Amino acid sequence: SLAAIAESVHVTPNYFSRVFRKETGESFIEWLNKYRIEKAKELLNDLSLKTYEVAEKVGFNDYKHFSYNFKKYMNCSLTEYKEQRLKG
Repeated sequence: SLAAIAESVHVTPNYFSRVFRKETGESFIEWLNKYRIEKAKELLNDLSLKTYEVAEKVGFNDYKHFSYNFKKYMNCSLTEYKEQRLKG
């Protein structure tokens, strides 16, 4: 979490957020969600994993939140992504 990372580097979450945005051009949460989605894409290649399992493995406790973010960053739904992957 943002708070845990800020604590580990001995700064406040607000300060960490400001510095992170200044250095990367995006918020920590945006970066984290993109990173999670990239990891999810790798895990979705394992057909033995259920989608909710992939969501949990990349840090989304709520499947709907995972699905929303996946569509936001990938511009397609999980179903569409799976279908494209199966077509190869």
